[in-house]
Amino acid sequence: MKQPSLLSLIVTTCLILGAGWYFFKKHTQTSKSPYTLEAPAQRDLTQFITASGNLKARDQISVGSLVAGKVVEILAEDNDIVKKDQVLAILDNGIGDTAIKRLQAQLAEAKAQLVYQEQFYKRQQALFKSGQLAKNLFEQYTQNYEVAKARVNQTQAQLEIEKLTYNNLFIKSPDNGIVIARKINLGQMVTAQLDATVLFEIANDLHHMEAYIDIDEADIGMIKEGQQATFTVDAFPKETFTASVKRIQYQSKVVENVITYATVLDVSNPELKLRPGMTTNVDITVAHGAQALSISNKAFRLSTLMLEQAAQKFGHIFKKLSDGIKAVGAKQIKTRDTLWILEDDRTIKQIDVNLGINDGKYTQISNGIDANARVIVDIEGLEQENAILKGVFGRPGGIGR
Repeated sequence: MKQPSLLSLIVTTCLILGAGWYFFKKHTQTSKSPYTLEAPAQRDLTQFITASGNLKARDQISVGSLVAGKVVEILAEDNDIVKKDQVLAILDNGIGDTAIKRLQAQLAEAKAQLVYQEQFYKRQQALFKSGQLAKNLFEQYTQNYEVAKARVNQTQAQLEIEKLTYNNLFIKSPDNGIVIARKINLGQMVTAQLDATVLFEIANDLHHMEAYIDIDEADIGMIKEGQQATFTVDAFPKETFTASVKRIQYQSKVVENVITYATVLDVSNPELKLRPGMTTNVDITVAHGAQALSISNKAFRLSTLMLEQAAQKFGHIFKKLSDGIKAVGAKQIKTRDTLWILEDDRTIKQIDVNLGINDGKYTQISNGIDANARVIVDIEGLEQENAILKGVFGRPGGIGR
């Protein structure tokens, strides 16, 4: 009997070894799950909304002038503590109190004329009653007497106006506070009409301040009065300050093409470290849950297309819910939240869940799942980038079709 050649033995051995290696690799690949699984766990979750803004004095007063003139004296500087009615600056309108002196003289003359007219009127009245004076003459004397009284009242009113004008040359503090900005210089001309000049900025009490921040319209629904917040400022980067939501403005504004709403925070400043105008980086606590059942946020980044491709590739059963998408005008609105779980190592199943607090890393599952579920959070061995692109463009022809 002819013996097999050495070459035939080598070929046969290689075929046997190759077949064995193939079946070994196939067995090890199918035995290892391609899915990264995670069980929901109890965690303390706190959800924040981040925004930025600026600090302002709670009661900040802009001091102007009711009269025009030149600044001839400045009696208050930045950081000075001032009292109500304290003189801050003096203006010169080129007239001073000369108008007051002129009207005082006119008033004295008018009063003297009134005394004369009153005595004359009384004498003429007696003559008229006794029938010794004609009615026409008596009416003329009565008119002169009334005019004299009116002239006194008119001059008195003009004098009061000039006194007010003169007193307004002395710029006074409207309330107790601290000067946070002196905005005038000696010799500067001050206007009182059209674009009136601001002379001083006074803060009533810097121990209590406000922070004005802009909240995006997507987050404003979670902001409530009384919510606690923390913030930092660039001047003290290692310190954290506390605040609370005081009010939410209804008026909107556009910041970098985003609709925002101004939200005011109440800030305590006992050490006077904080100053008006400082930029604040704020975190507002909008929700907190102790030992909330939660799952990693990456579990919600898996698309239906990715799971369907994984099921086809690895020969698993695929159970999908309805899309849960509702058309509202031109928009597609998502009406349900779902997760994907692995059942009996062979079934990929989509389930409905109710979501709660989201701290940026984990999301609370308030209903629809328990701690024993095996939630799919990632897939190995799947070209996810291609799956996503296919889901976006979906058909041959690319973007242009």
